[in-house]
Order: sequence, then C-alpha cells, then structure tokens
Amino acid sequence: MAHDETDDAGLPVVWPFTLAGLLIAAGLIWFQIGFAIDDVGRTLWQHYGVFWACLLVGVILIIAGGTWNTVQGRRRRAALQ
Repeated sequence: MAHDETDDAGLPVVWPFTLAGLLIAAGLIWFQIGFAIDDVGRTLWQHYGVFWACLLVGVILIIAGGTWNTVQGRRRRAALQ
C-alpha cells in the first residue's frame, strides 16, 4: 500500500466539509418543506431563519476547513525543508 494506515497526521481534515454539506442539504430540505407546508395552509417554524442559518454555518465551515488545511499543508511543507 502507498499509505501507512497507522498515521493519519499527514492527511487533510475533511469533517468540516462533510458537516457543511449535511447542513446545507438540511437547510435546503427545510426550505422546500416550508413551502410544501405553506401550500397546505400552515406555517413552518422559522422557515427562512433555519434555511439561512444552515447556509451560513455551512459556508463558515467550508472557509474554516479550507483555511485549516492550507495552514497545515504549509506547516508540513515547511517541516520537510
């Protein structure tokens, strides 16, 4: 194998991107369900608020994860030199 499975220190962090995708998908589902419930004549609690919060937290996680991976990559490259 090309990768040593016992040491994951050199791998980039992926959990912020996974969580961001999950939150954005949940926000879009909440947004669409809100319109479906509105068609029935009821309202969904915080229809737009939950949607925008999920999108905002998702974007923040994507930016934070990318920044973290960039910093870690630069540290790894600096340590190799």
